[in-house]
Amino acid sequence: MIRRSILVKAFSREQLEALLSVARKHSESDYLALLLGFQHGLRVSEILSLSRENVVEGRLVVQRLKGSKKTTQKLMSPARELVEELCKTDARWFNICRKTLWLHMKEYAEEAGVPLYLAHPHTLKHTCGRLGHKGGMTIPEVGARLGHKNLGNSMIYMQATEEEAEQAFAAAVGA
Repeated sequence: MIRRSILVKAFSREQLEALLSVARKHSESDYLALLLGFQHGLRVSEILSLSRENVVEGRLVVQRLKGSKKTTQKLMSPARELVEELCKTDARWFNICRKTLWLHMKEYAEEAGVPLYLAHPHTLKHTCGRLGHKGGMTIPEVGARLGHKNLGNSMIYMQATEEEAEQAFAAAVGA
């Protein structure tokens, strides 16, 4: 049986910053949704279901979907300040559906010059894992951040992207 290789789609730090900058220009709500998706490695449905009930003593508590673990993670700036404001109201945080967030993300990616094949909310979860690993997090740490029960799932985020492999090869052969 031939096993298909999984290509990890993740933003570079520069692409992520460009995307978030454009999103913030257009919509503070979309910006926060994308930022939380990245900082906490959330799935789109996890992002859009967030409410003040998910915030306990400055931490974001999320029961992960698809059989993953519950996570409790410290809110980080600048999301923390925005979430603190939202917690003062009963209003729904993100009054959009998953398709609308995806369409907005595509528009922001295009304006930011980010490749459209990356413009999908799940790319934020992949980016959390990739940038965490590249920044020195161990596989168990990445797994804990993403709520994985099985560290084999965390290994997906350790694979190099095609661009990283290309750059590494060029550096290795002096091209």
